[in-house]
Amino acid sequence: MELQTLEINNIEATSATQVRTKLSKEVIETYQEDLEHGAIFPPIIVFREKGSSRSILADGFHRLLAYVNAGREEIECEIHEGGIHDALAYALSANRVHGLRRTNADKVNAVKLALKDPEFSKLTQQEIADLCGVSRETVNRTSRKDTIEEAGVTKSQPKPPTNGDKRPTKPEPTQAEIERDELRQALSLIKAFPYDGDVTVGLNLSKDDVADLEYVSCWCAAAVLAHRNGGGNG
Repeated sequence: MELQTLEINNIEATSATQVRTKLSKEVIETYQEDLEHGAIFPPIIVFREKGSSRSILADGFHRLLAYVNAGREEIECEIHEGGIHDALAYALSANRVHGLRRTNADKVNAVKLALKDPEFSKLTQQEIADLCGVSRETVNRTSRKDTIEEAGVTKSQPKPPTNGDKRPTKPEPTQAEIERDELRQALSLIKAFPYDGDVTVGLNLSKDDVADLEYVSCWCAAAVLAHRNGGGNG
C-alpha cells in the first residue's frame, strides 16, 4: 500500500465496485463546501495491478465527485495492489461502521454484486454475509429472489394467491428488523472471543482493530444507557 496523488481522469470509478445504489447529492455538496474551505479528506482507496496503470476506485465515490465538482484535477489516493476482484472485495466490506451509513438497499446491492462475481459466488451464504457485513438471512433472501427472477414463472412455482386464498404471507422485514438481526449476529461473534485482556494480546490487534473496538464499546455503552433511561422497548 502506498499514498500517491493521481489525476482524477485516470481513476476508474464504475458500478462494478460501487456498492451503494445511489450517491447522496447532499453529502457530495457538503464535502465540496468543506473542500473549498480548506478541509483535508482521507485518501480514497484504489487498486492497481502490478505493472498496470489502471487505477480502480474501491472506496471514496462521494469524495471523488466532491473533488470533481470543486474543480480539482488531482486527489490523494491510497493505492493497494490488486485488480477488479480485489477492489470489489474491499468495496463490499467498506462503510460498515465508518462513513455514510448504508441503507437496506445498499446492503442488498452488495450481496447481489457478490453473487454475480465468479469467485465470491462460490462462497457459502455465511461467508458472503461476513464479506458484505450483512445477516445470512439477507443473503438467503436476495439469492432466492434473484433465482426466481432469472427462472421466470414456471409450473413448479406456486400460483399467485386468489381472493379466496386466505393463507397468511410473511411480511418483508423492516430496516430496523434487519439491522437488529445483524446486530445480534455481530454481538454473538464478539462473545465468542476471550474476555480477558492478557489473552486478547495474543490476537495481535492492529491500531485499526483497537479503534473499531473502542467505537463498538462506546456504541454499546450508549445503547445500554439509553435503554436504562427508558429508550428501549422492554
